[in-house]
Amino acid sequence: MTDRIAAEYQSDTAFEHEITFTPPTPGARLIFVTVSWGGVEILSDGNWVEDHTATSYNTVTIHSLIATGSETSIVVDSGNGPLQAVLYERDNARTRLYRVQGTSSTGQVTTSTAQVPAGAIGQAFGVVSGSASVQNGSWTQGLVPHKTFEFPVLDMYSAWAFGPLPAAGNRSYRVSNLPVDGLGAVLLVVAYGSTDSAPPTPPAMLRATNIQDTEITVEWDPATDDTGVVGYGVYRDGQKIGPDVTALAYTYTGLTMGQTYTLEVDAVDVAGKRSAKVGLSVKAESDILPPTVPGNLRLTEATHTSLAVAWDASADAVGVAGYGVYVNGVRLGPDQAGVTCLVTRLARGTTYLIEVDATDAAGNRSARASLEATTLTGGDPSAPPGLTATAGQEQITLAWGAAEPGALPIARYEVLLDGALAASTTQLGYVLEELEPGAEHEVGVRAVDAGLARGPAAFVTVAVPAGDWVPVASPVYRLGGWVGNATDAHGVTWTVEDEDGWSSSAEAITLGAEADHADGGFDGAGRYGSRVITLSGTAVAGSRIDMLAAQERLTGVLSASGVGVLRVAEAHLTRQARVRLENTIEVTDRGSLAFDWTLTVKAANPRRFARRPVYAEVTFEPAQTSGSTTIVMAGDYPTIPAHLVLYGPVADPVIRVEELGLEIVAKAGTVLPDARYALDIDLMTREVWAIVPPEVWPEPRPGRTALARFPSRVALAPGPNTIRLSGALVPGQEATSPRLVIEATDAWI
Repeated sequence: MTDRIAAEYQSDTAFEHEITFTPPTPGARLIFVTVSWGGVEILSDGNWVEDHTATSYNTVTIHSLIATGSETSIVVDSGNGPLQAVLYERDNARTRLYRVQGTSSTGQVTTSTAQVPAGAIGQAFGVVSGSASVQNGSWTQGLVPHKTFEFPVLDMYSAWAFGPLPAAGNRSYRVSNLPVDGLGAVLLVVAYGSTDSAPPTPPAMLRATNIQDTEITVEWDPATDDTGVVGYGVYRDGQKIGPDVTALAYTYTGLTMGQTYTLEVDAVDVAGKRSAKVGLSVKAESDILPPTVPGNLRLTEATHTSLAVAWDASADAVGVAGYGVYVNGVRLGPDQAGVTCLVTRLARGTTYLIEVDATDAAGNRSARASLEATTLTGGDPSAPPGLTATAGQEQITLAWGAAEPGALPIARYEVLLDGALAASTTQLGYVLEELEPGAEHEVGVRAVDAGLARGPAAFVTVAVPAGDWVPVASPVYRLGGWVGNATDAHGVTWTVEDEDGWSSSAEAITLGAEADHADGGFDGAGRYGSRVITLSGTAVAGSRIDMLAAQERLTGVLSASGVGVLRVAEAHLTRQARVRLENTIEVTDRGSLAFDWTLTVKAANPRRFARRPVYAEVTFEPAQTSGSTTIVMAGDYPTIPAHLVLYGPVADPVIRVEELGLEIVAKAGTVLPDARYALDIDLMTREVWAIVPPEVWPEPRPGRTALARFPSRVALAPGPNTIRLSGALVPGQEATSPRLVIEATDAWI
């Protein structure tokens, strides 16, 4: 868990300050606490939020930011006065819970009352500042001072403190024993964390997996909780045994052969709330005989995408622990206790071999009972009616009517571009962007229902308008409204005579030390640095007025702080990069109709990307809890970051890149209840966002804490990449498959 002081800073100079620190953990909160004469302005990029500020003799301010992991400095302006600051990094600080302030000139600072929420977990951060020393102040509510700054010449004294949250209810923060000073002191406290108002769910599927004469092993499925399950309590005959365990299994030892025991398990969350217990009675006695074969296996219902089966209970000398269900020879999840099973997410009109066996607590399995059953045919959705395509500048806008559902409701629509899947949407329209000017495309739309059946596609052919320029040489360079090696719409011919930094590789940065990561440290030659691209050449216009206008257009192509997309179109390929202006655009007249020009830009990302991303989706295979797809990436950049969006319903999801053997693993108990819930994972920025229905939370929230493992080297590579999604079913949502959307863009050095 991230819990550190990232930086401490003091300066008696005014105006601009840069405070550096090592990169934070993505998804953690950076909390920036400052003391100045008149407040601070944050100049750095990023979504810094002012959480609280108060003024007496000095001004104290608290800003915060959810980290992306790329931050290494913060630049602030302290106006015409000095600056004192502390930067904290905290993991369990998802929400600002409360804030208070107080001022006094009588030797103590008292705040108004804070309402501490029930079940609150996190930390409070405080700062007190005045014109006399505050280092011996006495803090209440568990805050402990850890840092003091003093500027005696400037009468500027400050102390920082933090500590755990107090008990729920009305609480008043105060700092006492301060020197009496008529100029006044000010105190500011802000608390961050989360609230936990409910206990976890009970552990599921408690079962005995190994019964011996003197020991019994039990296992269970994970419990779920809104803030996270941290352990499980195990009990024997009503008595708790030792501390909580983190594993999903426990072995009871020292038992008496032939005696029956009541074995129970509960779950506990980070707030200490415990679930109800689940239990079973087990006799400590070795069992070597398997149960009888389940009898009368039969089909009870068949639909287009499911088969319901039932069977008669088996018998066993000690007791049947559960039944295994198999579809076409593959086991369908863990053993179950009941004698019925609904096999879902099957293909229409397909015959399946269904088998069932019984197991006892000693792990003895019976032979399998079997039957063949067939799902219903037909029931696919119709083609979307009224498909229209309107071509615009490098884009096509599609619109269509709602398809007629078949056996199941429509879940979404897939958009096809020249026969390949390009996007999915739940709307009745979509805009295809980043298309080549002058190209003709066949675009299509097809409906997908909740059972993953795809109806016929509706197709139209549409041409994207040609660009308003005429190429005169290859490659053609484009940046905003400017085009090089072409005659533009104003009749000006731009010739690129020299290019540096685009066709050559970006400079490599040598690693100064071994890089340490959760999946193992490694040494390497380094990484590629930013790419500086310089283009220069001549421009020839038809008149003096046209030449002057062309110069104005060139110098206005990028503002000093703006970001643009530089596209380079060669005969066989168009690549692009996001760039900023590096130096002033140079223009030198060569006469009344021509001028020389130089354009220098910088791309922070050294990769040269393809124009459109590769799009793919993964759903669970029929009757299974996993699925995979293979996408082929072009280019020669060794690591190609992808953008992943995982939609529910799924529990404890795992995303695995097979060629690397690396996995993105959710924390135990993580559940995306339905398709309205998603995890948005960006492998380039390493940001993770949790998407929930707007009535739950109106906008995406940082979701890094939902992951237990996020290896830093997860990325795609040139060639085939197999991505596998696996996880558990969500009760009540077994008929719906989760969906992993993958977007990755071919990249070159």
